[in-house]
Amino acid sequence: MTLAVTAMTAAAFMLAHQVAGKAARDALFLSQYEPASLPKMVVAGALAALLLSSLFSNALERFSPRRVVPLTFLASALLHALEWFFLPSSPGVVVVLVYLHILGLGAILLSGFWALASELFDPREAKGRFGSIAGTGTAGGIAGGLLAERTAAWFSTDSVLLLLAILHIACGVILLSLPRPAAAPFSKKPLEPPPSRVAVFRRAPYLLSLAVLVIIGTTSAAMLDFLFKSGAAQEFGKSPALLRYFALFYTGAQVLTFLVQTVLSRASLEHLGLSRTVGALPLGVGAGSIVALAIPGFASIASARALELILRGSLFRAGYELFYTPVPAPDKRSVKVLIDVGCDRLGDATGAGIVQFAMWMGPSLARTELLLAAAALASIAGYIASRLDKAYSIVLERGLIQRAIELDFTEIHDSTTRNAALNSGTVTMASGASTAQGNPRPSPEPPARQPARPDALLTLLGNLRSGDRATVRHALRDPLCEDPLAVPQMIRLIAWDDVFSRVQSRLTPIASRIAGQLSDALLDPKEDFAIRRRIPRLLARCTTSQRAADALAEGLNDSRFEVRFQCGRALDALRQKNPQLQLREAAVFQIIEGELSVSKSIWAGHRLLDRRESHLVDSSERFLFLDELLLERANQSLEHVFSLLALVLPREPLKVAFRALHTDDRQIRGLALEYLESVLPAGIREKLFNVLDEGPATPSTKSPRQVFDDLMLSNATLQWKIQSELTDPKPAPPA
Repeated sequence: MTLAVTAMTAAAFMLAHQVAGKAARDALFLSQYEPASLPKMVVAGALAALLLSSLFSNALERFSPRRVVPLTFLASALLHALEWFFLPSSPGVVVVLVYLHILGLGAILLSGFWALASELFDPREAKGRFGSIAGTGTAGGIAGGLLAERTAAWFSTDSVLLLLAILHIACGVILLSLPRPAAAPFSKKPLEPPPSRVAVFRRAPYLLSLAVLVIIGTTSAAMLDFLFKSGAAQEFGKSPALLRYFALFYTGAQVLTFLVQTVLSRASLEHLGLSRTVGALPLGVGAGSIVALAIPGFASIASARALELILRGSLFRAGYELFYTPVPAPDKRSVKVLIDVGCDRLGDATGAGIVQFAMWMGPSLARTELLLAAAALASIAGYIASRLDKAYSIVLERGLIQRAIELDFTEIHDSTTRNAALNSGTVTMASGASTAQGNPRPSPEPPARQPARPDALLTLLGNLRSGDRATVRHALRDPLCEDPLAVPQMIRLIAWDDVFSRVQSRLTPIASRIAGQLSDALLDPKEDFAIRRRIPRLLARCTTSQRAADALAEGLNDSRFEVRFQCGRALDALRQKNPQLQLREAAVFQIIEGELSVSKSIWAGHRLLDRRESHLVDSSERFLFLDELLLERANQSLEHVFSLLALVLPREPLKVAFRALHTDDRQIRGLALEYLESVLPAGIREKLFNVLDEGPATPSTKSPRQVFDDLMLSNATLQWKIQSELTDPKPAPPA
């Protein structure tokens, strides 16, 4: 079976157990005890779950979910078999153990399964796969509820425990069949101890809000659950019909959960975002509680409880699990079970305490008090959920950067010069000289030149047009080369490979003064192609010239790819040096869309005639590379598109995403793709993913403005980190 099919099958058996287990747990307990005992059992179950979750979390950190989760399923199956065996002889004790088992260990296994799933799939795959896995699990839950009802009808209530054992055996065996991950490459880096939970919450503060949201949501659910179960006990008594009712109720809730997942979950994530999708749960709980207050009776309570179950299993679960995707695996293992189980059970205990307090105040008022409390808590939870998106976006971007750093497992020590240059934003002079502080040395005032004698200038022009390399190279030393009449001939020499470097060194200091002539040559379609593809290097030095920027922008529409490529790199360099230069963003996006609209054969066939090997490019021309860490190894079509994107979107995250697309690491590539989903316009996103063979894109929930505001604060530091990490000499395919 494929990885996705394996996860879906295991989810089906797991949710089948969960639904059947809830029915068996509630029916068995209420057949031996009164509903007034439920709060005490919920508190006891919460304490047991907290203890087990701590042990389970430590086991995940030490042994990984791939080993721990399947074995825990098998241990749970063995425990169910023992419960079935001893139930006839000690029913009072065994039903308590069943309640504690299902309430405590069931939630832990659910959390462990999703922790395992989040490591099996990268963040972008998770967004596409989690909905299918959850949907299959819901279908399994429907089957589990029907199986529990039929088992109780055909055999006995006790037999449901054997059914639960079989379902967990199936989960364990299926998850044990998962293929082992490839061995990680040898690293000299010593193993680090598991991160402390305090450090994890500090790195991802929104997880603390998520934990509070879980506590509040479970507290509300516990109060509704008590009202529902006590009402069911009054309606059906202690007869076997109680188990069959619970089984059908939970099955019906699963059917509706499945429908909501199928119809609304994906659309909600795409159009409403994570926080609003998760916030549907408190909204539904609040609305259900208010309706139950207005319409007394068991039916309204059952409806409110069903609504809570449906929203929790569909919209809430779909959004909630995605909140963990930017969190590194060690951090996730450290806190996920704590939040999923510990906070969930703490909410159960809190809800049970509120129920007990309300009963002490007067059983006749308990219903009203509990519904009011549930509605109040739902409003608080809704407020917390509404603030999660922005915090999630920050951590996602930080995760992209940090995961990229971890990709190479190397350290760059000699970074003082680069760090100073990047922090100061220095523009390297033509000579390449700069002070230790990164400030360019002031250029001496050129001596006043006397008007050239006509015969000397004519002689120079003749030498420049001689076609003899030695004569031309000697003529290029003449100060008269900067004369306006000599510039057109100098531009003609740009096409000559043997003298281009010397011509460039003479034109660079005066590039701003002759920006008009350079622009005219660039945009003249009849001009030599070699000239047009090299002029952008000179215009890139015109840091204060809007005319140069306009010419480069117009050059992006050239029919030759290399001219467009060099114009894009030059524009990127200009905008970094002078962000005040004007650029029409809508036009840039239109050009990007055109670049991505070519066939894949043309996309893959783009090549540059001018060589850009690092040993041929001096420090003053590092702008020729979007990311000098990739140097000539980058895919040139992709580099051009990202050069253009860097003109209109935050540059540093784009550079990390660009580098990540040249790796075969699924996790870092997945984070990069998710970032691109969040910032690119729909048309560009779809076409980019098409040339990358990534399939249809799922829109992210982040706004480009949020990413820009948050990340540009640390732009210089991030730029240094990105440029100082990639040292692997082996190129990686971009798609």
